[in-house]
Amino acid sequence: MKTIIHVSSSLGGGGAEQMVFQLAKESNKDYKTIVFSLSHVDTLIDKFNAHNIEVHFLKINSFKNKTLIKGLKQLNEVIKNYDDIVFHSHQFHSGLLAVFYNFMYKKHPIVFTLHTNKVSSYSRRMLLFLTKPFRKKDIIFSKNSKKWYLKNSDVIPNGINFNDFANNQKREFKKSNTFSFLFLGRLETPKNPLFLSELVERIKALGYSNFEINVVGDGKLKEELLKEIKEKKIESYFNFLGFQSDIKPFLNQSHCLILPSLWEGLPVVIIEAAANKLPIISTPVGSIPDFLNNTNSTLCELDFFDKAMIAIIEDYDKAIIKSENLYNNMKSVFNIESVYLKHLELYHSIS
Repeated sequence: MKTIIHVSSSLGGGGAEQMVFQLAKESNKDYKTIVFSLSHVDTLIDKFNAHNIEVHFLKINSFKNKTLIKGLKQLNEVIKNYDDIVFHSHQFHSGLLAVFYNFMYKKHPIVFTLHTNKVSSYSRRMLLFLTKPFRKKDIIFSKNSKKWYLKNSDVIPNGINFNDFANNQKREFKKSNTFSFLFLGRLETPKNPLFLSELVERIKALGYSNFEINVVGDGKLKEELLKEIKEKKIESYFNFLGFQSDIKPFLNQSHCLILPSLWEGLPVVIIEAAANKLPIISTPVGSIPDFLNNTNSTLCELDFFDKAMIAIIEDYDKAIIKSENLYNNMKSVFNIESVYLKHLELYHSIS
């Protein structure tokens, strides 16, 4: 294997795109590495440029029009003279694109990571099932992520550089201060951001007002969330900080990360929070329960999320002990060096 091609649905700020960056940064040290984005979204482009990673935007806005053919031609023009290529496609549309490329041009082995444990569309599940023979390997985040539409999967988790997120300051909370919860992610349906306004109302009804929710991220549901918050007159409990390319300061300044997600794969943000020793409250969805439990974090259903948040406000020392446990549990498994070596071994095995 001489060339690694990463194909991503976009270069937005989501966990999947962050993982593409981490893998490309590692492989670019020793192998020719090229990243292709299906869309024009370039939120993370500065990170790729800072590490001299070659990036191309295919600007495919639909698989039903000429932009698909144009994008495939552009992809071929860039890679046609490279030998011994491995495609690593991330997310649904990128997996299909690699299969289409192999039909139209030269065949290369395909590794596919879906980055979620739930595909709500039946037609998408069927397409993933029908294209199984054309993918060499699918990567899942835990054994419980296996699905009938994925192919002889290898279990490799996401990863980060733990040193990049280390917090050397002691984290504490005095009840005379404001408790800062952090919501970090896309403001879109899987992350369940509209639940935040309900959460605030429920916590207030239980007699607590010394808290705030810092929202770091952007997305389609932002305006609807802002409208709900205004209608309920709870604006003072929220700080909207938008997308941030450097999230470490927000991890450092927070008391607890909250993930009220409806579905997930293995969100990179929980690994980032673990490296930062930040306590976590999360719903038990996707591969999260395979790594988080009530000895190293707080897992609960949405009906009990407000009470879990109050419990951490009331006994923050216990939450800090759990965060130390999570750091120790996850550091050896999720550090990017070991995660990348597992990917590299897989690339070589199918090359």
